[in-house]
Amino acid sequence: MSPERGQASRVNPLVTAGDVLTLQPCDYCIGQTVLSLQVTYVPRYANFLASRWVRLEGLELRPDGTPWRERVVMVRVQAIIDAPTARPGPETRER
Repeated sequence: MSPERGQASRVNPLVTAGDVLTLQPCDYCIGQTVLSLQVTYVPRYANFLASRWVRLEGLELRPDGTPWRERVVMVRVQAIIDAPTARPGPETRER
């Protein structure tokens, strides 16, 4: 049985290291601008859908996609479900 959209599994977690998230200000704590974050660390509990917020670590990306600075952010789980991440590699498609 495969998980439905928005459900994490061991095979297909909601977010993994290397994913790039584009977050609106309302989707992360104390957000003031759109944030592009390349995830570098995901705690073990991060993919539990019982949580409303998840703590992620990553590199904030400039508008041109180059790394800028390290960030630790609290992200709404629903935002990750509603707008899936871009995963690097040959299977990445334009969104």
